[in-house]
Amino acid sequence: MSQNNELSLLTFRSLCDRCHRESERFFAQKEHDPRFCYELFRRAFVHGNELAWECLYRQYQNLVLSWVTRHNLYSGLGEEADYFMNRAFEKMWQGIPAENFSKFPDLKSLLRYLQMCTHAVMVDFARWKEQAHLWDRANQSGNHDEAYDPFATIMDPAMRPEREVSRREMQEILWQRLTALCNSEKEYLAIQGYFVLDLKPRQIFDLYRDQFDDVRDVSRTKDNFLARIRRNDEFREFLEDA
Repeated sequence: MSQNNELSLLTFRSLCDRCHRESERFFAQKEHDPRFCYELFRRAFVHGNELAWECLYRQYQNLVLSWVTRHNLYSGLGEEADYFMNRAFEKMWQGIPAENFSKFPDLKSLLRYLQMCTHAVMVDFARWKEQAHLWDRANQSGNHDEAYDPFATIMDPAMRPEREVSRREMQEILWQRLTALCNSEKEYLAIQGYFVLDLKPRQIFDLYRDQFDDVRDVSRTKDNFLARIRRNDEFREFLEDA
């Protein structure tokens, strides 16, 4: 019987306990086996196992909290670290559909993706806070004209809140189409970092050094992907219909 099959036969409690012990060995810089925690992620994302997800949440919440509190934006956001930790887990859960789990071949790649999600939710919050501040200033000035709407530069006037649900649904469909066209994990990580998590090439490279040769390789991977999908007749038809 293969090692993967043996892991799949472990009870949830045994798997969770072993993940915890192996993680402690990792943080103590001792030899460790990451397969048990990876199997928990597989059960959570591929099989939708809520118990596995709860175990992972307990296992990694302190790690995510450390990323939050060390982030250069944290001190100016005025929000508790737990808030960003929970949003990061939510973003990860939403960002990896079952059919895309195979794009993450090991525990390291999953944890780096969780770190990218942590960065993304903090950047999003900082932008929202700045936009709210500008909006308050506009209101205090007594000028409510459209020209002073701070959201006008980032949202098409046709896309007001009453159409937000439709817009989000279309974004999800578009993302599914794009990921289906990825030829490798490298391409997936590049476009995910650029277009979903809004990371710079240097940040993507720092998180995925084993995937990219250098910072330019990140940009090159993204550019090659975009050039290829522009030549894809089926994808162009999809965009025209949308």
